[in-house]
Amino acid sequence: MSLDARVKGAIDTLLKMFEEENLDKVTRAVFKGNDIPADNWSFLNRLIMYINGTDDARGFRQWQQVNRYVKKGSAAFYILAPMIVKFKDKETGEEQKIIQGFKAVPVFRIEDTDGEPV
Repeated sequence: MSLDARVKGAIDTLLKMFEEENLDKVTRAVFKGNDIPADNWSFLNRLIMYINGTDDARGFRQWQQVNRYVKKGSAAFYILAPMIVKFKDKETGEEQKIIQGFKAVPVFRIEDTDGEPV
């Protein structure tokens, strides 16, 4: 499936949620406090997580750190992470950071893992 098709699918799902007045997932994406790595994600990435039917998603190594392991054959879904570039300002000598773009990062739902309880 192409990136355009995945983006269109995510937008269509979001619009369908609003049309059906199923705002539970949107509400959960807005409010943090679940003590999971996704609390540090952007609103859009948390919304993508809830659209994919889970309350907890992490990268492969993040699951290993909590003694959970991705089941063989599980498919990841993707969130967008900023690519930050550091450089020194020639005039001030201060280190600056800018976002150069975004990259797709694969994450897995808790339902696609086995291991210790979280």
